[in-house]
Amino acid sequence: MAVVHSPEHVLTVQRFALVAAIAAVLPYSILKLLWLSGSTVGLSSTAGAEEMVGARHVIGNALTLGMVAVAITFMVFLTRRWALRIPGAVVFVLGAGAAGLLAPILFGLPVGLLVEAIAVGSVRPADQDMAPWVFGAVYTGFCVLAVALAVVVGAYVVHRWGDLLTTPPPAPSRWVVAIGAIGMLPFSCAMAYWAVVGPGEAGPQGMEQLSQRAVLLATAVVALAGLIAPLVPRLCRFMPRTAWLLAWTGCCVAAIQGPTQILLAQGGVAEPLVVAIAIAATPGASVYGVAVLRRHLRNAVQNRAHT
Repeated sequence: MAVVHSPEHVLTVQRFALVAAIAAVLPYSILKLLWLSGSTVGLSSTAGAEEMVGARHVIGNALTLGMVAVAITFMVFLTRRWALRIPGAVVFVLGAGAAGLLAPILFGLPVGLLVEAIAVGSVRPADQDMAPWVFGAVYTGFCVLAVALAVVVGAYVVHRWGDLLTTPPPAPSRWVVAIGAIGMLPFSCAMAYWAVVGPGEAGPQGMEQLSQRAVLLATAVVALAGLIAPLVPRLCRFMPRTAWLLAWTGCCVAAIQGPTQILLAQGGVAEPLVVAIAIAATPGASVYGVAVLRRHLRNAVQNRAHT
């Protein structure tokens, strides 16, 4: 089968987004490299400097630096003229990881920072062992990276699989809906509760600031939308691509944010309720999302056979 290249103007937009992403994550990457080399730049206390050379932070810095490298490499590959030869499974896995990790930051953090600035009169970093500029540089970079990834991956998916996105995501079987609801509803409700009243003693520790709680609220809303979108195809039939975006992003967020909160838990110890919710949400969202995709693909094959 012949490979159809993306239109030139689409490639231009994707490559502009790639350049923006590289520029946005450069300060973050340099900071990580400096910390891995033992530098204390951006650290405002002795305690912070001592923590940064601990095994947990060294491993975490190395892993996150590697994840940024993978994200940029992924974007580079998607903007090549041979990009349609990339296995669909690779796009699926890396796209899911990017959506699950970055969507809550993109949707929640800017709003949270604005609310915090208005309500408190200032925005301060959550980690008081770091200089304020570190917080701004890192999370501004994450937001730009999220937008750039959405542009590059979104354009690629529409070009490669756009014919499959002309109808909204279908509802899976009742059993699958039940599995998805058991995993995703408690997760969404818990995130929303902790966003409104704070994490208390049972929620994700260190998420007390308004900006952080806005990220929790965004996580709750996006995950709930992912569960609901396939269940209301009549309401979504006029915006099928938007419905797919909601379903895809919501399932990815519900599947990935639980384990992320465990790995990033304050002091390396996650609260039992956070762990329990993640144990239910990750498989529930994964089963639900994959079932929606499989049913849609099966329906598409059947429709083509009848035409």
